[in-house]
Amino acid sequence: MFTQENGKFYVRIEGRFESAHFLYQYFADGSDEPIHGHSWKVEVFLEGNTNIRPDGISYDFLTARTKLMELVHSIDHILINDHPDFKGINPTSENVARWFYSGLKEDVKSSEGRIRRIVIHEGPENLAYFEP
Repeated sequence: MFTQENGKFYVRIEGRFESAHFLYQYFADGSDEPIHGHSWKVEVFLEGNTNIRPDGISYDFLTARTKLMELVHSIDHILINDHPDFKGINPTSENVARWFYSGLKEDVKSSEGRIRRIVIHEGPENLAYFEP
């Protein structure tokens, strides 16, 4: 029976947002990168504290998805550099990934889960990921 197959379960949630940013002191002469925008995507890979429950659910991602959408809405259609959490911090894809992790970790923990990876797509071709 298929329910007897062994393995590790993960679930993935995602969000999308449109935002601009620029990187501080990006060029060799110390000047900033010009402001530009991206179509961003964030993917969050989660696992439950129990690999698979008797009801067949490994992690009920509703709590994490709700919090992810709050975070996405807070940086959608803005200049990320102006977001209070990014004041003086370079809004690289790496730092955006860590920002999402920081914003999600308590909600995920309280709903009996763990974040395994956060992937930030900066447009369709470039990405960075963070594994806590």
